[in-house]
Amino acid sequence: FDPFDPFDPFGPFDRFVSWMPCLKPDTRALLLKDVRVFWRDTAQWSQSLVLFGLLVVYIMNIRSFTNETTPAYWLYVISYMNLAACALNLATLTTRFVYPQFSLEGKRLWIVGLAPMGLARVVRIKLGLAIAVSLMISLPLVWLSGHMLNQSFAEIIYFSFGILIMTFTLNALAIGMGVLYPNLKVDNPSKIVSGFGGTFCLVISFVYIRGSVMFLG
Repeated sequence: FDPFDPFDPFGPFDRFVSWMPCLKPDTRALLLKDVRVFWRDTAQWSQSLVLFGLLVVYIMNIRSFTNETTPAYWLYVISYMNLAACALNLATLTTRFVYPQFSLEGKRLWIVGLAPMGLARVVRIKLGLAIAVSLMISLPLVWLSGHMLNQSFAEIIYFSFGILIMTFTLNALAIGMGVLYPNLKVDNPSKIVSGFGGTFCLVISFVYIRGSVMFLG
């Protein structure tokens, strides 16, 4: 037992997941494996810290975009620009961290395919984990930024519902593109993302976000 590793097999995260009766043992094992792989890869979570740092700077300065004399039209525009910024940040996270998940199984993928749970269920579990983590980031971000923009409660709920739908779509898009364009020969997530599939996924995500924000606006 390593007291400095929260994702140790006997650590607090393992005990927390074991207390969730809705998870089957094989589902729990796959979730724990993916979380441990991410935590023990310093290159991955250090890049996520950089993104979170940019988010903190954005949140700290968002109040300066509006004041009591700002016309209603620009308040309307800024609200949707804020939604677009949150969605673009989410697309960056899904492309960088969710897209490579299937490819990171590497040459051991055939072993996973022979397991009783099957590849289809493995993909669904990875998608569920990605959506859960993304919601813990995107929903508080939209809620806090809306509060700092002095939006009404109804407006915050409206934009939160919008980012909720985008979270499901962007994660499904990243997982799906990762399955369609896998790179099982590379263990480095950065190299997996920099290929054709990762670039295509990012472009489609941006096109989807632009269309969604224009439709909502």
